[in-house]
Amino acid sequence: MLRTVIAVAVVALCASARASEMPRRMGMYPTAGGTPLAMLDSKLEVTVRGPIVETIVQQTFRNETDRATEATYIFPLPFDAAVSAMAIKAGSRTIHAQIETRERAQVRYEQAVAAGLGAALLDQERPDIFTQTVSAIAPHGTVVVTLRFDTVARYQAGSWDLVLPMVVAPRYVPGTASGRPTTGTGRAPDTDRSPDASRVTPGGLPGAGGKTEVAIEFAEPIDDVTSSTHEIVKTEHSYTFTDPKSDHDAIVRWRAHVPQAGWVESADTGGFAAVVVEAPAVKPRTRPVRCLLVLDRSATMRGDADAVEHPFVRALFGALGAKDQASVTGSDRIEWRAPEQALSALEDRWPKSAGAFDLSKVLADIHDDGASIVLVSDGLVADDRAALAAATHAGTPVHVIGVGPAPNRSLLSAIATNTGGTIRFGAIGDDVSALARDVLADLASPPAALTVNWGTLAASDVLPAMLPRLGAGQSTLVIARVARAVSANARVRGDVFLLATTTPSRAPEGATTPRGPMARRWARMKLDELVSRGDRNAIAAHAMRYGLVSPMTSMVAIGEDVVVQGGVKHTVAVPVSVPAGMHWQAVQAQTAVDIDFKRPTESLKLEDERNRDAKEAPSPDSATSPDVAREKAKRISNAGDSSGTADDEDTLQPRHPAAVPTVAVNGVEATADLVLSNESSVTYGRSLRYSLSVGAGVAIERGRSELVTALTGRFDIGARSRFGVEGSLWLVDGLHVQGETMLSFAQRGIGRLFELGGGIGLHLGGGVGPAIDLTLRTRLPVRHLATYLRYDGALLFHDQTQGGQNTATFGVEAHW
Repeated sequence: MLRTVIAVAVVALCASARASEMPRRMGMYPTAGGTPLAMLDSKLEVTVRGPIVETIVQQTFRNETDRATEATYIFPLPFDAAVSAMAIKAGSRTIHAQIETRERAQVRYEQAVAAGLGAALLDQERPDIFTQTVSAIAPHGTVVVTLRFDTVARYQAGSWDLVLPMVVAPRYVPGTASGRPTTGTGRAPDTDRSPDASRVTPGGLPGAGGKTEVAIEFAEPIDDVTSSTHEIVKTEHSYTFTDPKSDHDAIVRWRAHVPQAGWVESADTGGFAAVVVEAPAVKPRTRPVRCLLVLDRSATMRGDADAVEHPFVRALFGALGAKDQASVTGSDRIEWRAPEQALSALEDRWPKSAGAFDLSKVLADIHDDGASIVLVSDGLVADDRAALAAATHAGTPVHVIGVGPAPNRSLLSAIATNTGGTIRFGAIGDDVSALARDVLADLASPPAALTVNWGTLAASDVLPAMLPRLGAGQSTLVIARVARAVSANARVRGDVFLLATTTPSRAPEGATTPRGPMARRWARMKLDELVSRGDRNAIAAHAMRYGLVSPMTSMVAIGEDVVVQGGVKHTVAVPVSVPAGMHWQAVQAQTAVDIDFKRPTESLKLEDERNRDAKEAPSPDSATSPDVAREKAKRISNAGDSSGTADDEDTLQPRHPAAVPTVAVNGVEATADLVLSNESSVTYGRSLRYSLSVGAGVAIERGRSELVTALTGRFDIGARSRFGVEGSLWLVDGLHVQGETMLSFAQRGIGRLFELGGGIGLHLGGGVGPAIDLTLRTRLPVRHLATYLRYDGALLFHDQTQGGQNTATFGVEAHW
């Protein structure tokens, strides 16, 4: 009987699942008609001039549906990217962008959405994560967004490296989802420790990303262009490659010496001069090393990351000598001992899976005891600011090794720079033994003082103001403002550099500044300095002056033609690929969570006061006004709720498995449930839940069947696992009153939609005896409501006889 009841429960509850839970063709999130919007395609035209790399990006949004649509795409750029141009083209009309304060840009964009105008908005969420929103993509229409950004190639040991990020990887989201307004369209909610997690966690599936085509041209002669990540094809004028799914970072390398010359570029107030400074030769190691290895072996580190991390750790410990000592913390903890003993203990633990890696907490536990710290991680966390603060507070250099198909290069580089450590990245195919030797050389070599004598150029505002610590064979770009843009000589440690004048390239359509690449690079480095100070006004003023996207400024392009009368009412989020080389099941196992927060109002008020008092670096969260958020929340709600029954333009759209509607945007509720990643480790707030249910069914006792109506009340407490008590009142065959009292348990998040519960207790009426129940519940589109199918079994004693009773009921449950 029990097997039959469970089978009926599964069939009945699966029948109530929304169409959005069924597999679909890949593409942008589908509309009510079931036709997916075409995925985004990108083209990159890259020009390399010395260390400075200028890139033109074309992003194509195609709408295959019969309604105008807004699309939101969370995408990566290099962590030092200076974005200084944007234009959108729809049909034969091109609209150029303007640079505005972030709040002003959002207001203008939302006004355009409400008016049904073609528009685009570009926001910066992290130094290397941006959000592109495009509105009023016409039915069966195409919109092309063109961006320009500059970045820097990096020299190391005879070769230059250029990294072009292709995907925003899943991130560990620490903290508790507190129920505060969600600020973005990502799959994870904002939490108390990651207040903008929804801005940096795009929904993703394996192979969900669009195609990216890249063409690279070199302005100067180079040799041996290679890539360990993509197959490069040499053409007459460029080197090209294609990433069909944009699912892992592109690393391109070429051979060339460090330039023995620098560059001078004219500007409206003089000019800018730049040289590449190389680290001095490394001296032999003379003293023993105490190496504290901070090891990340979380789910995102399995696959490609582990293929580099594991052999690197072996090579690092193998290169340590008999007088050295080693210790491990992070995913594993091994006390100080000889390197070979530490490695042996670590090898025993390596086959076992490690839990989530809370980088902030791990770094906060490190204290300066004279040990040399080596962090090996992909840095994929959402609380970047807290991790950086914890590393800085440790008060000792952290030497970082970044690994994985799409690591958080921005955070890892910032940790190394801010603590006085070195930064290196390893990829599959790299010589891990050489990497280990370089790291040991970094540990043993004190920071070298690096200064530049700019000669007759009267240099000022030299950036970086404090040159970063360079590892063995590494170099850095130094830029200064100069009074006159003329040829001159500069000197670094006795080497003489001829500074030759250069001519900036022609600005593309939608450029927000007429300045050349040297000026834009200097402005981007200055912006980093201002962001580290946390002066919002200074950041906004500087970014506006130099036409750059920043935490406080955005690019917005508004058209004049009305694409849809009455405004755009449908929005979708462009899915991205989960990085190739990650274990999808381990990283991205999805679970459905009912967000039912009970935080007291006074607690939220105290949190607000603490946030106002905290002097933190600028965050984009506060840049969204309630009016702007309200309009956006309406569109998110329409795109994310499948329970609507309206027709025509206001039809509410079904949800794609990879899509995650937000709970609210600045106080405006959009929907009540979220699809989260297990790896995100967002904790459920422990709360008390009250439930009341009504149902009907059949009771079978001694071969006789009778109709049953049931009223049940329950309260329980917990997070995913809940425990409580319940009482049931039954009316059997319309005449006889029976009931049960139970100790109950429930497990939430079963199969994305289901909650499995049970209980043990006492049955009263028609006899007395022990009883058990098993309940399967599924969420309804209406908040706080669920359907349930329940089996009750009891052994009843009455008048010196005993017999079994089996009951099955189906009904509706409300909970608060």
